[in-house]
Amino acid sequence: MTLVLATVLGLLATGSFVQLARTRGWGKVVRDTGPASHLSKAGTPTMGGVAFLLAAAAAVLVTGPRDQTTVALILVTLAAALLGLYDDMASLARKRRKLEGETEEVDASTGLLARYRILGHFVIGAGFGVWAVNAGFRTFGDPLLDIALYTVAVAGSINGFNFTDGVDGLAAGVTAVVLLFFVGSPFAAALLGALVAFLWYNSHPARVFMGGAGSEALGAAVAGLAITSGTVLVLPLVALIPVLEVVSVILQVAYFRATGGKRLFRMAPIHHHFELAGLSEQQVAMRFWIVTALCVALGLVATGRWPW
Repeated sequence: MTLVLATVLGLLATGSFVQLARTRGWGKVVRDTGPASHLSKAGTPTMGGVAFLLAAAAAVLVTGPRDQTTVALILVTLAAALLGLYDDMASLARKRRKLEGETEEVDASTGLLARYRILGHFVIGAGFGVWAVNAGFRTFGDPLLDIALYTVAVAGSINGFNFTDGVDGLAAGVTAVVLLFFVGSPFAAALLGALVAFLWYNSHPARVFMGGAGSEALGAAVAGLAITSGTVLVLPLVALIPVLEVVSVILQVAYFRATGGKRLFRMAPIHHHFELAGLSEQQVAMRFWIVTALCVALGLVATGRWPW
């Protein structure tokens, strides 16, 4: 019931948001340094994550339960969404100033500086980690170790899912498959339903992007679900694609600096590498979904949660 309600609300909310974003000029700013095929996406409505997140939150609050864990999951998700939304809005503000003739050193496709965003991610992770330990969710048994683990898990997941959002339907599809690992959770069901609705508009060619408001929130939500379900140590396997996206960026930067300007990948994050290698956006998204499905199946077997 939660999934169905979230899907219906998601379709209504996302469709309405697309119309609103077009009238308000909330169009995506595309980096000049990205794949040339993406330049045509400039102006596509962004920040669509707001729509499906509100739909998911409403669905789970209506159908329940409204226990402490569900509320905490909603709050950590919305906290990451607000940080991502601020970044999206900062990018749009830069875009408007450039259109008005002002010159800035920072590219309009950037919003909040990376170091401040990462700091925010760790603050959100630490806050959720402290709550989780006090609520009895333990992994190592030592409170400090568990808080450190949960902080890194939340911050890393936020970044991983944010980097995954770069091809039509990729982040939404990968996350939808990952959420199947948490079958039985009303919060996961609500997010899954809302994401299925969002994919109706986000599949190639995308009519709306989720923006940082959506991708960062999804990362926090998945990490929160892993922590509260006692499966946080399996999260790197289940969410292998977001992990590889982050690792590809780290390796690219490190290799570039170590070699004086050479590149390990054609472009990072790694989904762009495959695009430049000749795969279409649909091929990249579908193959990453397949890899995620296999990883989720392995995770279910490893944790003894499948077969049910």
